[in-house]
Amino acid sequence: MTTELILPEYGRNIQNMVEIAKNITERTERNRCARTIIDCMGNLFPYLRDNEAFRHKLWDHLALMANFDLDIDYPFEINTRQKNSTKPEPIPYDCSSITDRHYGRFISQFIPRFADDPQLAHRQELIIMTANYMKRCYNMYNQNNVDDATIFNDLYRLSDHKIDLRHSGITLQDMSNERRKNNDNKNKKSRH
Repeated sequence: MTTELILPEYGRNIQNMVEIAKNITERTERNRCARTIIDCMGNLFPYLRDNEAFRHKLWDHLALMANFDLDIDYPFEINTRQKNSTKPEPIPYDCSSITDRHYGRFISQFIPRFADDPQLAHRQELIIMTANYMKRCYNMYNQNNVDDATIFNDLYRLSDHKIDLRHSGITLQDMSNERRKNNDNKNKKSRH
């Protein structure tokens, strides 16, 4: 009958050694056996073996594998079952929907930040870089080329009508050449 491993990274042999140590009646012999088990556990991670914090962790793991039933003289304070069983607080995550999934959440949060600040240094360069990024995202999501007018309209809408490049005459980077280069590189790699 095999029992489930409590900490599989140490393997069945270490788990069996812990079970044997729990059945030893003499306390000094049990302590000596526990130190031997710790040495064997440390040998599995020789690069960490001499680290004091890691040694403490090994003793915690020994107690955990023994279900906190091993009566020995621990050299460190051992984490109790309550400390190990407490669940961490859930990480807050923004679950709001993204209106333009092809641009992602970053763009929808980033554009209003610089759209409201007309005194921002290099604002025009930042706007053009953002528009190029939007075009790249759009092309990756849709796998076809998009015209600059669509990007400019989306930028105008996402900025609450504060950034208007629709009639500026600016030309964004041509993504078809970039896609062609990527496809050519993939084809060269697949031939070799």
